[in-house]
Amino acid sequence: MSFSIRSALVSAFLLVASVQQGLAVCSSGQMAVGTEFLEEFTGPSATFNEYSGFLMSNNCNLIAQNGLTQATDQMCKGGYDGGASVTCDSSGNPTAAVDTQGHSWTCSSTNDDSCDVGGSGGRFTVLACCNRS
Repeated sequence: MSFSIRSALVSAFLLVASVQQGLAVCSSGQMAVGTEFLEEFTGPSATFNEYSGFLMSNNCNLIAQNGLTQATDQMCKGGYDGGASVTCDSSGNPTAAVDTQGHSWTCSSTNDDSCDVGGSGGRFTVLACCNRS
């Protein structure tokens, strides 16, 4: 799949996820840290996986994202929009984050797929809810 098609698919996913106003993944005032997994089909029986990290408000509105790569720990690798970042422990669990305004957040693990909009070959999972430090 070409980069422009992948970008369009990710943008479409984010648009759908951002309009799900009724969802509350984390408590009011918290920020969600998550990862997206996409399975890219390249032939009748050939696929490869791509991953991206996200910061979202507690109601699934996108705050920042980083790029798609084949690294399963992409969420922890940086490169987020607007200077945002995620810090992970040695097991790849998010422990802290910085939002696009430079505010620091302390994160606690969760596993929630409420922001997952479905679709073929992909899923979005919130792995931590974060409180402002």
